[in-house]
Amino acid sequence: MLYKHLVVAVDGSRTSLLALDHASKLAALSEAAMTLVNIANPSEYMALAPEFLQHESYESAAMAQGNEVLDYAEKVAREAGVTEIHRHLAVSTKGARDMAQQLVDFAEAQQADLLVLGTHGRTGLMHLLMGSFAETVMRQSTLPLLILRAVSTDDTEEE
Repeated sequence: MLYKHLVVAVDGSRTSLLALDHASKLAALSEAAMTLVNIANPSEYMALAPEFLQHESYESAAMAQGNEVLDYAEKVAREAGVTEIHRHLAVSTKGARDMAQQLVDFAEAQQADLLVLGTHGRTGLMHLLMGSFAETVMRQSTLPLLILRAVSTDDTEEE
């Protein structure tokens, strides 16, 4: 077997779904275990629509959304033939750099063979303003990385 354990970052975005699809096929072919990771960020919910007010806090809204993303990701992985699937949901209130560090720390603690994630591949001003989750992961991780980038026709989608 080439890989025994893949850790895959999922957030529900188009690029994370691309990464999930690719990682699921790879895990199924390798008969590898897969851990799906979502790092929930409550601050993303502070400016959203009133439907999130039904939760007692922004953190619970972020956790609920994170679990929905993980449910869907698990379904995709099972349909691709992955038989051993684990889930990890964490919370970060410090932003993208902390979210990336939590992902790296978790994957390394799990002794993953491969860390898989998607990126939007921003450049220029958008990269300067928003930073790059994938770039931070790349700088912090000692694990092998597979970073997939979607060809985007919508440059407004967030990473």
